[in-house]
Amino acid sequence: MQKYKPTDICLIVEGSYPYVTGGVASWMQRLIKSYEGEFNFAVVALTAGKKTEEDFKYQLPANVVSFHSFDLFDYTSIKKASPVSFPKKTSIYQTLKNIMLEGFRRGYFMPEEVSLFKDILTQHKERFFKYFLLSETGFQSLTEIYEQRHRHHGFLKYYYNWRNIHLVMWRVFMLLNALPPAHVYHSPSAGFAGFLTCMMTALYGKPSIITEHGIYIQEREMELNVAQWLDEYYLRQMWIDFFKAITFWEYKTVTELITLYHGNKQLEIEYGADPDKIKIIPNGINIERFIPARRERLTSHPPVIGMVARVDAVKDVKTFIQVVANIKQVIPEIKVYVVGPTEEYPDYYQECLALRNLLGLDDTIIFTGPANVVEYYHKFDVLLLTSVKEAMPLVVMEAMASGLPVVTTRVGACEELVYGLNDGLGKAGLVATVMDAQDLALKTLRILKNKDLANKMAEAGIKRIERYYTEEKVKEAYRQIYLSCLDVSRCNRSIKISNALMMRGEGRANISGLTA
Repeated sequence: MQKYKPTDICLIVEGSYPYVTGGVASWMQRLIKSYEGEFNFAVVALTAGKKTEEDFKYQLPANVVSFHSFDLFDYTSIKKASPVSFPKKTSIYQTLKNIMLEGFRRGYFMPEEVSLFKDILTQHKERFFKYFLLSETGFQSLTEIYEQRHRHHGFLKYYYNWRNIHLVMWRVFMLLNALPPAHVYHSPSAGFAGFLTCMMTALYGKPSIITEHGIYIQEREMELNVAQWLDEYYLRQMWIDFFKAITFWEYKTVTELITLYHGNKQLEIEYGADPDKIKIIPNGINIERFIPARRERLTSHPPVIGMVARVDAVKDVKTFIQVVANIKQVIPEIKVYVVGPTEEYPDYYQECLALRNLLGLDDTIIFTGPANVVEYYHKFDVLLLTSVKEAMPLVVMEAMASGLPVVTTRVGACEELVYGLNDGLGKAGLVATVMDAQDLALKTLRILKNKDLANKMAEAGIKRIERYYTEEKVKEAYRQIYLSCLDVSRCNRSIKISNALMMRGEGRANISGLTA
């Protein structure tokens, strides 16, 4: 296998690795480690607030050659910049207006827009934003857009929302100057991380990859629709339109767009992605790790159920507790465990403890904190996942690889995993309605009351994971994409060097040596 000099791949991640445990972060850790001795990585973490190494939840693998962390909301450099005037105000004004009104929505940048972006990064830098905010032409641009789109709403709120959107975008844009040099840029999401990744393609011709675990714009829409600081519909819509525009542009610009399952692909197409560009590469499981957890289920009484997840609202642990209360009415001796970190959202954890106490389940439900999940997969008779949002949850795949029947909510790829895509293997569990404790309880009881059904589902789960969702399949799929992108990057670099040599009058003999 051909190896490349550092840095081969720069991974840009938003609000996750290495500071947060969970699906995307653990996926990144495994991805990097799987290529030790083959590819080197730089990691860039975009955070909400300042983080240090003390906040790490993962030890960086040996093939991470550099790590950089940036607070998205640290505007110090922008605030300290002095506003200045620029020549050719008319052309700059018109180009800025075109970018704001059309650039991202058309899905590509015009040559003059690319030139302006490069000039800002190399010459004007942070001070350009002050010009943009305070100059007469910048304000004129703002008011013209206001008149076109929001003239029936109050200007003051519009101005401050417009300013906040552009302030964070400017902060992200200027981080392009801080990115480590790499042959390929890869982000596990769209959004701000995807924006940086795709900007390296749009401005510098670097191959880019986005792997969407969840659909970024859908997640932001869900957050914004309940955000209390957005007290008017049109302000909320401004933010949603902003995220839709940059996501659409990223889908059009990125070199390789990857998602985890067919449901996500359909959503990406709805948000403007080219269906021919999208590749599906699911999560993968290290099968050998979970073989010790396999056993015949429901061989002893009382049965044992549980969930494996960090304790937070997205996992909807409160609904899980209510499910247990319903099951306990039928099986009073039921034993229950919640396996996963409890400290990341302490207020929510305390609310869960209060609910457990209120429902008289203190002696039934045990919160273990972080633990060896394989031991609990062996112990459980059924695994429950009550999440309100997921992509392709590893915990469901791990349970299936462990020969453990599952009951999940109808989120992300859960239905695809549990029921299969007409593969003839049968059901590996049951899928229930989100936040419906009764539906979840009834479906869990259906398995708990039928030993033969439980073990038939366990067998189907093992077969489906072993056939379609192995770690080796994922590793090989990304290896081919990385190699293809690395070859393109090296070719592009050789062409640039060749062109530079030709401009200096140097002969083709030198060029062939560079590209060998």
